Amino acid sequence: MATPNNKNIPDCTERDNETQQKINAVKKIYCKNLETAENEIGTLRIGYDANEKIYKSKERRYLSTRDNYQRYINTEISMGSQLVQSNERIKASVASYKAWDDSLAAQLTTVFKGVKDLKSKMTDLREAANKLEHSKKDSCSVSQWLIITGKGESKEEGKQTQGSDSEGCKDIDKVIELVFDMPKALLSDIDSVFKASSDVIGIQKFCNTGSLVVIHETLYNTAQEFDKLLLATITQRKGDLDTRQQELKDALTKRTGSVMDLYSQRCTYAGIYTTLNKICCPKCGCVSGDKDNCKPRLEECATEICEICGEVKYAFIKEQAPAASTPAP
Repeated sequence: MATPNNKNIPDCTERDNETQQKINAVKKIYCKNLETAENEIGTLRIGYDANEKIYKSKERRYLSTRDNYQRYINTEISMGSQLVQSNERIKASVASYKAWDDSLAAQLTTVFKGVKDLKSKMTDLREAANKLEHSKKDSCSVSQWLIITGKGESKEEGKQTQGSDSEGCKDIDKVIELVFDMPKALLSDIDSVFKASSDVIGIQKFCNTGSLVVIHETLYNTAQEFDKLLLATITQRKGDLDTRQQELKDALTKRTGSVMDLYSQRCTYAGIYTTLNKICCPKCGCVSGDKDNCKPRLEECATEICEICGEVKYAFIKEQAPAASTPAP
C-alpha cells in the first residue's frame, strides 16, 4: 500500500512485511535529516547573502580608497615633485639676478658719484668763465687782453686799441666767445646727466630685484610644505588602503566560506534526497519476486554493482568505462 512520507519524497507502493518496517524506520531518520538539511540551507543562504553584501561594501570602500590613494600619488608626481625641482632652479636664477642687480647698483652709484663730481667741476669752470668774461671789461686787465687778442679798449672815449695782427690770432674772438659760452652749455648738459643718473638709480631701486629673493623664499617654502603634505597624505592613505585591503580579504574569506558551506549543504541535501528516493522506490530490477526462491537471485545485482565501480573509476581516473554486460537470457 502507499505510505505517506516526507513532502519532498514521492509516495510509492510498499510491501507490508517486517523488512519494509525496518526500511521505514531508517527512512524516518533520513526524512528528519532531509528536513534538517533543508532548514540548514535556508540558514546558510541568509548568511551567504549577508556576507555577500558585506563583501560588496568592503570592495567599494577598497576601490574608493585605492583611487584616492592613487590620486595623491599622481598629484605628487605631476605637481609636488616638479614644483620642488622647479623652485630649486628658480632659486639659482633669482640668486644670479640678485648678484647682477647688486653689481648694477654699485656701478650706477659709481657713475652717479662721478657725474656729481664732474658737475661740481663744471660749476667751477662756469664761474671761472664768468670771471674771465668780467675781466675783459676790467681796466686792470686791458694790457693782458691786448696781449691775448691783439685788441684792447682805449681809455679815451672807449676807442679800441689795435695791436699787432698775427696769423695765430685772426680767430681769437670766436675762441674767446667759446671760452665764455661753452661752460654754460656744459653746465646745463652735466645737470641733465646728473638728473638722468639719479633717475636711473631710482628706477633700478624701484624695480627692487632683491624683493624677488623674499618672494621666492615664500614660494619655495610653500612648495616644500605642499609636497610634504602630499607625501604625508600618501603615507596615511597607504595605511588606510592596507586596512581596507585586509578588511576586503576578511570579507572575501567569509564570503567564500559561506559559498562553500552552502553548496556543501546542498550536496548533502541532494544526497539525502536521492537516498530517500531509492529507499522509497528502488528501481533495482535484479531481484525478481517471480524467480525460484530455491535458486541464487543476487548474481545480477553483484554484476550491476561491479559496473558502477567501473563508472566511478572512469569518472576519477579517466579510464575508459567498461562496456555494460548484457544479462544472459
